[in-house]
Amino acid sequence: MFEMPHVLQTILLSVFPALALFAALHDFGHYRIPNMLNLVIFGSFFPVALLLGMPWETFLWHLVGFAAVFGAMFAVYMVVPSSKFGGGDAKMISAVAVWIDWNNLPDFIIMTAIAGGALAVVMWLWRALQIEYGVWMNGDTTLRKVMSYQIKLPYGAAIAAGGIYAYTLSWWQTLLAG
Repeated sequence: MFEMPHVLQTILLSVFPALALFAALHDFGHYRIPNMLNLVIFGSFFPVALLLGMPWETFLWHLVGFAAVFGAMFAVYMVVPSSKFGGGDAKMISAVAVWIDWNNLPDFIIMTAIAGGALAVVMWLWRALQIEYGVWMNGDTTLRKVMSYQIKLPYGAAIAAGGIYAYTLSWWQTLLAG
């Protein structure tokens, strides 16, 4: 059997975290996750899994997990208004899910939710401090602006955090450790 050089294996194992981080940063900068980026996250799974020798059974469970998450995200996107849950978020969660073992999908979803909650608190506090500074500097004492402000969340960052966390727990960990 072909023995892969350690450097090449490390590069291949870095593909997903690098793409997830790039998507998170893009979402922070533009509040949008491009379809092409989600397609690259999803599509890169196949050559990386093949080159790193993922067992077929594991490979198929990754696809089952993707299908389940994609179906759930499609349903959520159809029900929740797009102002609250964007199509890019639904596609990114699905694209990331293919990289996660079936058994670790709950870890991915839970960590994504925790990271999303933390992100919401930080974004709200940041915006509240900006408004308070403006209120203080301009002499306007109404804080209704702070309480009524609806923040836009770059949820791609939370998805990336949850995905990278679950990635380190899944099949890939056997290669990372050894």
